Amino acid sequence: MKKIKALVLAVLMAASVLTACGTTEEGGASASETVSLKNSTEIVLNGDTATCDSQSVYITEDRISITAHGTYVLTGTLNDGQVYVDCVDAGEVTLVLKDATIHNEDGACIYFKKAQVAQLELYEGTVNTLTDGDSYTFDNPEEDEPDAVLFSKEDLVINGTGTLNIDASYMNAIVSKDGLVINDGIYNLNAINHGIKGKDYLTINGGELNVTAIGDGIKSTNYETELVGYVEINGGTVNITSDDEAIQGVSRVTFNGGTTNITANNNGIKCATNIEFKGGTVVLDALDNALDALDITVGETASVTINGTPYVG
Repeated sequence: MKKIKALVLAVLMAASVLTACGTTEEGGASASETVSLKNSTEIVLNGDTATCDSQSVYITEDRISITAHGTYVLTGTLNDGQVYVDCVDAGEVTLVLKDATIHNEDGACIYFKKAQVAQLELYEGTVNTLTDGDSYTFDNPEEDEPDAVLFSKEDLVINGTGTLNIDASYMNAIVSKDGLVINDGIYNLNAINHGIKGKDYLTINGGELNVTAIGDGIKSTNYETELVGYVEINGGTVNITSDDEAIQGVSRVTFNGGTTNITANNNGIKCATNIEFKGGTVVLDALDNALDALDITVGETASVTINGTPYVG
């Protein structure tokens, strides 16, 4: 493996194809498994309301609250409301979207506030849609979260081979305030601000992600230690079109596999420390710098194609 310093890379990488060798690190590829619906709880969305026979589900005019661990299957259409997870007991909460359409005019469509383990499952063969309005109303006027159509205060894992369409008119499409792992699925995300943000980390193991964002495409933002604040792509196909940075990390941005296509009006990939190309295929087209980092590490079996200015230190 060779390590190329930024200033050397500026000379060598213009409109070039690089090859690099990849290994899977922590948060490496893991196959998405279809969740079992045995003993699950069905929540049927009926336009302006919903029905469910579980004592752990409370349905009000504008909110469906889930208070206990388990698997909850959402089907149908909710015209204006929120699925709210506030699980007071230990255990895993899995929300299964099975041809579900949810709109919330003044808040997040799905909000994982508290859960020991939070999971979202895109049921095989289904198309699911989440949309919001252009302004949010918060329970506490001093708060500014949730600020995404799909929002989690806990570590969130997304599985399944279904499709998730998100149009974010207020701010962001998907946000986790802890870590976020995407294992599979098809995602069509349009955001007025950022596409996907995992504060502690963002790991993509598979699936097809089509992200269009006026802000950043995908990012991780935790500066606390070098163990967090990273973006890692291990597989799948990631297509990003952004007006700002396409990919942004703090401790590192790592490519171990998959195919990533980037079109950015600002920087293509930006990281405060390291960008690591260890595997997969990356194609960058940026109006500003394709790469912006202190160090760039390139191995021998990845293909990296850069169109535009490769690096300005």
